[in-house]
Amino acid sequence: MRPGRSDDLPRLIELWHEDVRRGRRDCVRDDAYLRRVTAGFDWGAKSRIVEAAGGAFDGAVLVSDRATPLGTITSVDASAARDQPELLNDLTRWGLGLSRAAGAVAAQVWRGHGHTEGLGELGMELVRPWWRMDRGLVGKPVDVSPVDGYRLGDSSRLSRSAWADAHNGAFADHWRFSPRTEEELMTGRRPELSLMALARDGSPAALTLCQVETYSADERPQPVGIISSVGTLPDHRRRGLATWLVAEALVRLRRAGARHASLYVDGLNPTRAFDAYRKLGFDLAFETEVWEATFR
Repeated sequence: MRPGRSDDLPRLIELWHEDVRRGRRDCVRDDAYLRRVTAGFDWGAKSRIVEAAGGAFDGAVLVSDRATPLGTITSVDASAARDQPELLNDLTRWGLGLSRAAGAVAAQVWRGHGHTEGLGELGMELVRPWWRMDRGLVGKPVDVSPVDGYRLGDSSRLSRSAWADAHNGAFADHWRFSPRTEEELMTGRRPELSLMALARDGSPAALTLCQVETYSADERPQPVGIISSVGTLPDHRRRGLATWLVAEALVRLRRAGARHASLYVDGLNPTRAFDAYRKLGFDLAFETEVWEATFR
């Protein structure tokens, strides 16, 4: 086992694609995105690689972290070639040890349902199902029903400074909330795919952010429209705003060339948002299990 390096990324991507084929993860983002998000990653301190004969990777683990109101929470992303549960757990154990030593309040492992053998023995508990819900975009378009008393805006007409405040206000009471900055949320987004419902006084009421992505080694028709950050501020909930915005997003994603749509939702969402998504034609396509170890 050795520390990782930035030039390991291409072989790591191959390992992650094998995870997708085996059902351990649902997808792998495109190479350009992965290069961008790992540009400042501390490979030497936060990753370990197990090499096989010939230079291929037998396994790898990367540990990332994010700030939350409760303290730092890490994500331990371990992969192993073929079926090697012992190696997978050894790599996960290393990530948990690093997380604890770095002062994290908790560490999480996100892995496909049915591929979590041994996590309980590492002191982790299953805390959440996390669902990817899919629907096609070919055929009759979805009906869009605006909500009385609100108007629709997108980032071509709204100030960039509004988006982080709206996002953080909508998600502040959600499980393991982590504040986001304007740069994190909006960099690289197409203005017409960033939607916000505005109250009569012009204040933000709800938002959803979308993008069109192409995934390799993926069974979905490509490209895929991703609907993310579907959130409603507390004073405006249970009025149908999320349903309106997601329906509008489907229309715009189809217009942008997407052939399929996916969104992610907490399987324990207290508002049962997944029921609204089912009414819009979405079905459960992939279940990730979120396991967590707490250190305080």
